[in-house]
Amino acid sequence: MPNRLPRPFPAVIAAIAAATSPLGTVAHHASGAVYDSTTTTVVEGEFTGLELVNPHTWVHINVAAESGQAEEWTVEAPGKLSLARRGWTDTLFSPGETLTAFGHPARSGGNAMWLVRIVKSDGTEYWDPAEEDALAIEAERRERVRRARQ
Repeated sequence: MPNRLPRPFPAVIAAIAAATSPLGTVAHHASGAVYDSTTTTVVEGEFTGLELVNPHTWVHINVAAESGQAEEWTVEAPGKLSLARRGWTDTLFSPGETLTAFGHPARSGGNAMWLVRIVKSDGTEYWDPAEEDALAIEAERRERVRRARQ
């Protein structure tokens, strides 16, 4: 006769797996815990660096504070794989170039934000892929409604 585990054992394992497996995913992708998505901050300054890496990318910008001193701001964004599909490269921004960054500010009050979009001095815009996709979906929905009303 084969050895069998007590009947509640599979249920206990399933409960433990269900309770613990999503935690890493939620913690890693829960930018709402770090950034306030109900508010958008805008900063303009001199580009000083880009860390186009996974799992997240960082754009560094020196912004002139009211005191006249430069404050380094960090714009956090999705990882390299996601952004590279949208045309991001390691040489996307030039050192010293003026960038305007729009993003969700850090809940800590620090000089950090989650990317909504960055505008280069020539007017070229680079969006968070999720934001860009949401805008495209909404534009398509509006177009379908417009065509349906004709």
